[in-house]
Amino acid sequence: MNGMCRAAHNLLRQLSSEGVVYRLSATGGTDTTLHLRVQALTPEVEERIAHCLSGMGAMVEIKDASGTALLP
Repeated sequence: MNGMCRAAHNLLRQLSSEGVVYRLSATGGTDTTLHLRVQALTPEVEERIAHCLSGMGAMVEIKDASGTALLP
């Protein structure tokens, strides 16, 4: 899971350089889920994150740092 988190951080580097602040964690064993908590999450940023991480082979849960998901 540490490798999966490092890979996700690398994929999200551009967004981070644009000022997107996030916290990333992973759960699971063979079925990994990446959990992102993003400060001031907007639908555009959520869509960009989902696109960046879409090919990683893990489920991705993206929520505002308050804990509220924007997309269904």
